Amino acid sequence: MLQVRMPEAFKVDYLELPVPAIGDDEVLVQMKRVGVCGSDIQIYHGKHKYMTFPVVQGHEGAGVIAKVGAKVAGLKIGDRVTIQPQVVCGECAPCRGGHYNVCKNLKVYGVHTGGMFAEYFPVPASKVLLLPAAISFDEGALVEPAAVATGAIRRCGDIEGLNVVVLGAGAIGNLVAQVAVASGARKVLITDINQNRLDIANKCGIHACVDTRGRKLKDVIVEQFGDDEADIIIDCAGGKAIFDEAVAAARCSSKIVIVANYKEPVEVELPLFQRREVDLLGIMMYVREDFERAVELMASKAIDTAPLISDYFDIRKVDEVYPYIDSHPDTVMKVVIKVSE
Repeated sequence: MLQVRMPEAFKVDYLELPVPAIGDDEVLVQMKRVGVCGSDIQIYHGKHKYMTFPVVQGHEGAGVIAKVGAKVAGLKIGDRVTIQPQVVCGECAPCRGGHYNVCKNLKVYGVHTGGMFAEYFPVPASKVLLLPAAISFDEGALVEPAAVATGAIRRCGDIEGLNVVVLGAGAIGNLVAQVAVASGARKVLITDINQNRLDIANKCGIHACVDTRGRKLKDVIVEQFGDDEADIIIDCAGGKAIFDEAVAAARCSSKIVIVANYKEPVEVELPLFQRREVDLLGIMMYVREDFERAVELMASKAIDTAPLISDYFDIRKVDEVYPYIDSHPDTVMKVVIKVSE
């Protein structure tokens, strides 16, 4: 089988290997589609802080079960599946408390351990979820980022009837905003300085899509929500300037939720949180229920992932993917790797 491995930054190798064997509790997935994530781009540039080379990338995948282990129940050859890419210890305090997404020993397929950039991928049966017929393999590769979004909205608490702002209209921000709409938010505002991304957000049914270039976030929020302002501001963009804008725009007794992957420390003026009782919440990945919620929303067409796919590449051209993304920052939204038909 073909496997794509990155031995160092900016280098891609194509390897021909035997099809892997599986254990009694595993299934072998013939990969169909794998999405390219922002963390994959960081890895390509050698800037990901929590991985080491060599690495086989790929943690957003969909495929078909090609083989089933002897002790696996409820799954069969031919089942269409997506994969939850977390490896956890199950023994630390967060795991015992049901928060295995922040396991002290967390590993992620394609980042800290082998990933899905391969024709076949062996995985514990507990990590796969069935894909309904209503979800294509293309869309199936976006279940994982959609689960990031459902996890983020779960972290916010009950948002029905609330005003929600999402900062950043990239793939994750778009999905977070869509899930907020589907979860009953009164109004969802998404902001960016990339008009192409805002146009896609508008096609996806997000209530208000605003270019904030040269404008204060606080002013935009008042313009969109009136005196009630925003109940929740969700940061899917990252960066000190954006965080400062979020803090300045936060209403008393509101929430700021951090989804973005911050690369550098950010100074915080604590009295702005304390005296206004603003909650600052972090979210890391997802749990099983977030994957299930993502599949449910996608299958019912309550959220639409198809407009997010901007480009396709064959698995034998992965070396062309990252230079392409680097040279098209304004138009690339989500690249999907075609592994097999």
